[in-house]
Amino acid sequence: MTYPQPGATATETLATLPFDPTLRPVIDEIAALRLHQPSEAAYAAFIRNPASVADMVERARLHADQVARFVALAQVSPPGQVSQHLAQLYALVLLNTTATVAAALMPATTGADRHARRQQGAAFIQSLENPGDNELRHVGEIAFGLKDRDAHTLAQDAIAFAGRGHGEGPSPSRATIHRIEEHLTLRSWLKRKADAGLLLAEARQHAVWAERFALSLDQDELHPEDRDEIISAREGALLQHVLALAALALSPVAVDTDRIFEAAHASVATRAPL
Repeated sequence: MTYPQPGATATETLATLPFDPTLRPVIDEIAALRLHQPSEAAYAAFIRNPASVADMVERARLHADQVARFVALAQVSPPGQVSQHLAQLYALVLLNTTATVAAALMPATTGADRHARRQQGAAFIQSLENPGDNELRHVGEIAFGLKDRDAHTLAQDAIAFAGRGHGEGPSPSRATIHRIEEHLTLRSWLKRKADAGLLLAEARQHAVWAERFALSLDQDELHPEDRDEIISAREGALLQHVLALAALALSPVAVDTDRIFEAAHASVATRAPL
């Protein structure tokens, strides 16, 4: 979602930017979170040591700033230059959107994460057309935890956010940050291939593991530590399942939305934020 930023200088236009021809990898927030063929231990570790939502929101803002910067430059640039560089704008918007979805899906386990999520949710709602009446407002309020009106909790979370360190988590994210100038990198990322069938199969496989973990919990002889591990693994598998579906929904391939809903595990519908 976009945040205010100073506009372009009087002499700067899209035509004067020093565009970078270097080709770099682009890893969006959901791609950075996904596990491929994980073990029970990997599922459990994923949910027990979640990525920092506050860091995700910070990267989302940086991409939003680039979007705002592009818009400011477009206002003082020839139309031909704007058209020539629209791919960069679209890529930056998609990186911001993907980070926003990831911030809504990931568990916010700290005050700083909860505060950052609410900030991103407020920005999402303000970006909607007619935000006061838009039907997505209610969805956004649930997904981003904006229904919490406890003043003490809100204040404590804001203090935690203000005092947090940046990028100090035990598992730094692989997600990357990009600028308008990276025209070759951003254009190449937009042309990436995606296989809807493979993504659906991956999502279904995570759901299968979630079911297996749930069934194993019915064994009375489980040691308490083993039970805790399996509970965490099941939660991790469900979240990986949702992330795979989100990756499909945001991919460059056209996908029938019904196929995504049909593949969703039944428990997803019972959890309001998901």
